[in-house]
Amino acid sequence: MLWLNKKIGDIVTSINPKDIAFLLASSLEINKAKRSRLKAQVALDCLSAHSHFKKYLFEFYFKERSDILRCVALGGIEGLLKKLYIGRSVHKGGSVYNAFSSKRVQFSTENLDDGRRIQLLNKLGIKASLYIPVANFGVLVIDKTDTYKFDEYEMTVLKNFVNEVVAPSLDLALDNEKNFGASIRDPLTGLYNHGYFIFQLEREVENAKRGDNKVSLVMIDVDYFKYYNDHNGHPMGDKVLANIGKILRNSTRKGDIVARYGGEEFAVILFNAKPNDAIEKAEEFRKAIANFKFDKEELQPNGDLTISLGVANFPLHAKDHSELVEKADEALYHSKNSGKNRVSVYGKY
Repeated sequence: MLWLNKKIGDIVTSINPKDIAFLLASSLEINKAKRSRLKAQVALDCLSAHSHFKKYLFEFYFKERSDILRCVALGGIEGLLKKLYIGRSVHKGGSVYNAFSSKRVQFSTENLDDGRRIQLLNKLGIKASLYIPVANFGVLVIDKTDTYKFDEYEMTVLKNFVNEVVAPSLDLALDNEKNFGASIRDPLTGLYNHGYFIFQLEREVENAKRGDNKVSLVMIDVDYFKYYNDHNGHPMGDKVLANIGKILRNSTRKGDIVARYGGEEFAVILFNAKPNDAIEKAEEFRKAIANFKFDKEELQPNGDLTISLGVANFPLHAKDHSELVEKADEALYHSKNSGKNRVSVYGKY
């Protein structure tokens, strides 16, 4: 709150006491939330509850990559429509991205976005939008069903809300999340690291015990990886590991956990996956790696760069997370010792 208290003297000359109270109350509510996306949603909920702004609709976007922003929160929109749109992205060249890149507040009756956003606005009867960049990480969009511009007082309240309440709180949360993300990620592949993998596996197994669910684990090892490194050098070996990590990540569901277990070993936690489903997914991994064209893979002993995989399931094969790792690892080494480039399931040798 200190950062807001320092600004009160400046704000009080331009905003009435009721809206100063609104800014202070909003600051308290937003700071109660810990994660950045939840903070963004609380911010929009605060705006939606304000008597002056409840007639508007709100969108909040975070920068994801240099050319993409993603919707993380919606205000004034509920139900299925909200669930369907949150998480959708907007791209370079669209109205949201243009406002973000220009770093200027923009009001427009013309929407340059396409895809899901234009569908959303048309469905809601939106005629005009105000785009307010939020620091260097996002955009707040206020939508209205007429084409009249926002009055000067509305603009003053909104700018103070964004710049003095929302931006500082979100900036701190995003910085904390970035630091936390770095602590649980493998820097080479961007996958989760060994420590976080063990933490998540134990948690998933304990949750499965309480909910009578299943957890399948796939352990993966790169075949003849030492041979590849010795003949092509470690930089090319690192590139292989990074590509395998990307392939695995792109081949899994959103809720699954893909980790670099260590060295040339990877692990994938498949939540609530039956053994047969896990076998199919492991075979999908194997084929995806075998079909990918790695540099100089033709020089490998088997003429290709491949992986071996082992599959185990809780509760079918193990009683806890540690035993699940042991069983999947045993299945993996059966694959390694049986010709490589194959999937083995614990106990089916």
